Amino acid sequence: MTTRHFTVITIIARHELRRAIRNRVLPVAVTSLTILLILAGLIASQTNEQLNRQQTRYQQDVRRNWIEQPDRHPHRASHYGYLAFRPRLSLAFFDFGIDSFAGNTIFLEAHRQNSVNFSEANLSGSLRRAGELSPAMILQLLVPLVIFFLGFAMITSERENGTLQMLLSQGVTPRQLLMGKTLAIAGMTLLLTLPGMALILLSQSQLSGGLRDDLVWRSICLVGGYGLYLLICALIAIIASSIRSTSRDSLILLTICWIVFCLILPRGLQTLGATLSPNPVRAEFDARLEDELAREGDSHDPDDPHFRTLREETLRQYNVASINELPFNYGAYVMLEAEKISSGIFQRHYNELLGTFTRQNRFAEWATLIDPYLAIRSLSMAIAGTDLGHYSRYQQQAENFRYTMIQKLNRIHLEEIRYENDRAQRVNRERWQDFPDFKYEPPGFREVITGQWRAILSLSIWSLILLFVVTRLRPEVAK
Repeated sequence: MTTRHFTVITIIARHELRRAIRNRVLPVAVTSLTILLILAGLIASQTNEQLNRQQTRYQQDVRRNWIEQPDRHPHRASHYGYLAFRPRLSLAFFDFGIDSFAGNTIFLEAHRQNSVNFSEANLSGSLRRAGELSPAMILQLLVPLVIFFLGFAMITSERENGTLQMLLSQGVTPRQLLMGKTLAIAGMTLLLTLPGMALILLSQSQLSGGLRDDLVWRSICLVGGYGLYLLICALIAIIASSIRSTSRDSLILLTICWIVFCLILPRGLQTLGATLSPNPVRAEFDARLEDELAREGDSHDPDDPHFRTLREETLRQYNVASINELPFNYGAYVMLEAEKISSGIFQRHYNELLGTFTRQNRFAEWATLIDPYLAIRSLSMAIAGTDLGHYSRYQQQAENFRYTMIQKLNRIHLEEIRYENDRAQRVNRERWQDFPDFKYEPPGFREVITGQWRAILSLSIWSLILLFVVTRLRPEVAK
């Protein structure tokens, strides 16, 4: 690109920006969106911090109550249970994702793998369930509409006013014209979004105690992803304005694009996924689970085939005639075996349920290649830590914590409680301090980005293809 070529492009871009400023359309849009982004970000950020403070306080209460238990039988302690909370990540305020619907607390106890409870949507009214205003929602849905409004007439207005022929006759090439208009709308997009995003991300870094490496990389990727998405919207606006004969037709085409990409495709794919991989009815799911547990063996039934065989093999292994002669508490030994069986069954059923959710999302994941809105939505939720991957990781960590805690209590029961007069015995309360507190460990940035290769590929391909199309378009003087 020669210096003269670039000069012509910048002149066209500056002229377009000055015209938008003179018409007061751009200043009004920038001011309105910046205020809206800041308000949505600050409110969501404060809510996020408040929820995390509440969870921290509740987790401390749970920990204190656990440690302050009196001398108690280990099996009683296993039924006393524990609460595992899922804290929100620093950027969760930016994109709520599934956080408001997935729940944030699990009650951990012996013999059962409970589901996540206490979601914000379940505890709130219909307004929250209908949707919340977040910075991500503004950037994904509202800003593209504003970009389309700013760009729908960029070429058609030149044609309608008769200035397009004059520009081309003065030596301005179609490529220079389109690139200048593209540069202008890209600059408008920066003015629309950059001030608000910069302020809310910087304010969040202060609330989070500074810029940590993971937060820095997540923020950079977030800005880059939305930059590509909004560039795609700007290029679509330029192309629509170039190929349509009137501004009205251009605006209609852009409106249809927004409805299809942002409303119809996401909802249709969600419905398709739920139809092809329907969620099991809760009553049927619980019934199948209980039925398999009953078939595998009932540890409370001395005549159960599985545990009768276990008793006979154990007596034969230790060469004794009765369980009273064993060198350990056989009741606790049964508990260890029963927990291993039930945990495996629960884990398998919940993995199948998670697999159903994953298959439902699979359509949307692959559809990111044809819909940039789905791509940025998937990438945004993953970076903010509010997608299905973060949620399932939390549930898996909570189950691992539960199983380790219960089996440790069963081993204390096995080694420190005599079989004779079992229920009347206790262990010292100091033993409860040997159990660690639950701490959720979210996936690292590299793992998150690796899982979002489809979204990143989609945004990159869309940007390159649309840029190529813009450079090859030749707007006609009359249509």
